Amino acid sequence: MGRRAIVGSTMVALAATMLMPAPALAQQDRGSATEKGSLVIFSKVEIRWDAAGFLVQDTFLSLTNDHPNETKVQLYFINGDPPLAADPVTGERAHPGWNWLDNELTLTGNQPTYWSTLTGQPAAGGLSPFTALDPGFPPGRPALDGTGERVLRGLVIGWAVNRENQEIRWNHLKGEGTLINYALGAAWEYSTMNHQVVSGVDHGAQSDGTPGVLSLDGAEYAPAFAELLMNFQAVNSIAFSGPRLVQSDTDLTLHPVSADLRQETDGPVTTKASFNVWNMNEVKFSGADRCITCWDQTLLSMYDLPNHFLLQNLQTDHGKARVDGLQSQVCDVDFDLGDQLPLGADPRDIVSEAAALTGVVARLLTFDGGLDFAAAGTNLVGMGTENATIQYDTLGSPDELTELPSKPEAILDRIEAEAGISTKVRK
Repeated sequence: MGRRAIVGSTMVALAATMLMPAPALAQQDRGSATEKGSLVIFSKVEIRWDAAGFLVQDTFLSLTNDHPNETKVQLYFINGDPPLAADPVTGERAHPGWNWLDNELTLTGNQPTYWSTLTGQPAAGGLSPFTALDPGFPPGRPALDGTGERVLRGLVIGWAVNRENQEIRWNHLKGEGTLINYALGAAWEYSTMNHQVVSGVDHGAQSDGTPGVLSLDGAEYAPAFAELLMNFQAVNSIAFSGPRLVQSDTDLTLHPVSADLRQETDGPVTTKASFNVWNMNEVKFSGADRCITCWDQTLLSMYDLPNHFLLQNLQTDHGKARVDGLQSQVCDVDFDLGDQLPLGADPRDIVSEAAALTGVVARLLTFDGGLDFAAAGTNLVGMGTENATIQYDTLGSPDELTELPSKPEAILDRIEAEAGISTKVRK
């Protein structure tokens, strides 16, 4: 074939391609903080009080329905911290942990709403305050960060449902979490992690999954990330300093995407967050890990040894970390070593598993030794895909009134049959 013929045929093929209709947009292939979804995850809720019980920090959550029709959203508020027994020495009361409560919110067409997690207001109709997870005074539990403050924290998961409380394809939800610290005069914000329903054809139709199970497997909902990537400024770095001295720390929140929210639950998911860290000279540090059950929020300055996030250990002002949720005997806990039962046979045992993680990170900056304070947050970037499962109790339809028989003999027969007795032979 001559050169002209080759060029001519190529131009014809190119023209034909340009005239073809544009392909439909591909479905979201995994969770995203920048695309709308049917399932939304608010990874961080944190309310703080001073030692006297006065409010220091609140978290405001916003949720938007970006569609002209209304939808219902099933919400679960989850206490991220473990149960805590009463302390007779300090007088600290007992605290429930890893518990949750559910709420239902109806969003009209194109409606945005928001609410304070402290009060549950002003969302239409009102929602439960997060303090319902751990009521009492003084509010919250003692924080472990040395501030002397009290804290209540966790996460919120929500997904679109129909009137029968069945999960539906409604890829038009998005939200934000805004943490406002009134004492420090600082705030930061993150976006929800959103997972689209990829099953089903029609908008608003029930998803193709099992009732009571949200499968983030790429068949019903978009899956989660297999690993997370975090850039960070080394703890105690002053590289951001200029006319003022600026010192860095980082607030990291991680939790498994999978959750068991049933009354007869198998317990919260436990996994080992394994960190591989690199400094600016491409030197790799491994061996850092953290056991995570249900939810975890910790300053990088407070991580256990070996703490590669400290400036003196990282050796550069900036670094990156890859985070993977792994099964590990390091995180397994046999509740009663003397019961001679294998690990997991006692429901109180903690058995770790490989699990997809998600979360948010905030850079905390202290000016001139504490004169001023600033924070900036973002979602963690992910890579790869990993399945996750969210289980919950379905709500069945109420029973109808059963009519009693009209004849007295038949009524007695019904009563005797339900009681399992027979009094006498009636003629």
